[in-house]
Amino acid sequence: MNELALVGEVDRPPTLTEAVANKIQDIIISGVLAPGSPLREVELSKTLNASRGTIREALRQLQEEGLVEVLTYRGAYVTRLTPQRAREIYTLRALLEPYAVRLAVTHGAYSEQDLQQLETLAERVAELLRGDQLRETLTTDMEFHRLACERSGHQLLLGMLRGLRSQTLLFMLNTRLHAALVSEENSHRAVVAAIRSGDPAQAEERIRAHITEAGSLLDRRLQERGGSEEETAAERREEA
Repeated sequence: MNELALVGEVDRPPTLTEAVANKIQDIIISGVLAPGSPLREVELSKTLNASRGTIREALRQLQEEGLVEVLTYRGAYVTRLTPQRAREIYTLRALLEPYAVRLAVTHGAYSEQDLQQLETLAERVAELLRGDQLRETLTTDMEFHRLACERSGHQLLLGMLRGLRSQTLLFMLNTRLHAALVSEENSHRAVVAAIRSGDPAQAEERIRAHITEAGSLLDRRLQERGGSEEETAAERREEA
């Protein structure tokens, strides 16, 4: 027997690049910088007390997660928000999250503590929605989805979903169409009930319906508004 196997894995602290990327992500999602805003290396380097090389790597990481877009010869910008982008986010989530949940249910990966925590988060979302507390509603909803998918153990899949959740937060916080994200109070409870059933197909279908319903409502709201204001602003910037 390998004695070292008993030691276990060491929790790896985030690298400087990861820490800087997390800070820039917080700045973006909090709304300090609006979609389409430039992300200037020199300014970020001074503000975050990090080298320009580290800032560049952090921006590249956030580009992979979909929060930053890099335009050739123009630099990095906070990702612009468009109705098409919203549809792509939700349709991709509707493919990937159900698969993650199916994997977790199939392998019996949810503990009773996990299920209780999901139920608590579902109740909290409903409570916050009634109180019209935008940011906390959204972050609680995203935590519900993170936990529901986390037990899949599929690291590559989870990495992709982290980026999609970040983009969802960015979109909803800036368009203030958060009602579409939590369109029905009972929807989260239904997801938990389906997971508790132990039926992978039922759990997969329920969370897919939950995400699809929210995405469809968001799409209708955006069409009623005639597209996002951020899209128009971005178009003006490109024409300038």
